[in-house]
Amino acid sequence: MNELLINIISVVVTVVVIPLISILGTKLIKWINTKINNTKTADMLTTATTIVFNAVRAVFQTYVESLKVSGEFSTTAQQTALKKAKQIALEQMTSETKTYITETFGNVDTWINTQIESTINALKNK
Repeated sequence: MNELLINIISVVVTVVVIPLISILGTKLIKWINTKINNTKTADMLTTATTIVFNAVRAVFQTYVESLKVSGEFSTTAQQTALKKAKQIALEQMTSETKTYITETFGNVDTWINTQIESTINALKNK
């Protein structure tokens, strides 16, 4: 019975949460692009946002989902997931994008943390 419930939860999470991440990412990118006039800037910000969304998605699929199914997703695991998503995002961003984010928003780490938390919050409230 427990194994069946775990399998059902896993399928529901995979079928519902991952598509929501993609949908929210697309909506956020469209909204950002309506606020930006400069095409190069819009492209950089779109790329950065996409990188963060993909990092959250990757960490969810490879790390968070299995811990939630097994009931082991603790505060420490949340912090580890945040660090993993942040590391993936930072590794994929170009130095030009990081410079743009620093000049426009301040600290790159803070911007990435905010984007990750915003994505997670949006998913929880959908």
